[in-house]
Amino acid sequence: MSPDGVGMKIRNTIVVIATTFLFTATAFAADHDTIYIDIAGEGKFEVVYHRAKSTATGAVIGGLIGAGIQSGIESGKDQEKTDQLAPLLEKGTWKVRFLDTLNDKLEAAGFEAIWVENKKDIGDGFILRIYPENYGFKMVDTSTHEVSAFIDFKASFTQGGSKNAGEGEKEQFYLTSNNRYVYENLLGESSLVNTDLSAVLEKAAKRLANKIIYSMKE
Repeated sequence: MSPDGVGMKIRNTIVVIATTFLFTATAFAADHDTIYIDIAGEGKFEVVYHRAKSTATGAVIGGLIGAGIQSGIESGKDQEKTDQLAPLLEKGTWKVRFLDTLNDKLEAAGFEAIWVENKKDIGDGFILRIYPENYGFKMVDTSTHEVSAFIDFKASFTQGGSKNAGEGEKEQFYLTSNNRYVYENLLGESSLVNTDLSAVLEKAAKRLANKIIYSMKE
């Protein structure tokens, strides 16, 4: 074979190898999308009881000042109930149940979840920012005074590296448990505070993960 023929054969072989590597790398990247998860703040546990059943009586009787006083009284009563339930909570409930479930769900779908300690850690990939707000128990029936576990948070999902890491549009998420309880029943030794909170936190994490997974497939 002539030198030109040998050279041509070598060039063709290099092109084949390079093309094969390109498709392999592309397929690998598609199957291993990186999601940087940035948590802004911490979830606050609270009981929303008296505020949920409040009426406009304060505003009708005393105008805005009366409404403000009434709201302050109700918030104080709710804080007392929050203080009653707080000691029953397992430590790290929000992080353990919500964030761990989210992480497991994303990784099971083939994503690489990276928790961000510093914004400089964000590279090329997708950015999920979570803004924890409140979680706890809220009155859901003013006639029976029954409460249910709930979680309230915001999240944004964008694409970009460290130079394009805008917050993106925030979406509100609010979920409640299907189970209802008389508040006083949550104070006993067989309290289901942690069981129900864990369930609603995991439910919320799975809903957020599924929304991300399905949006990536569109």
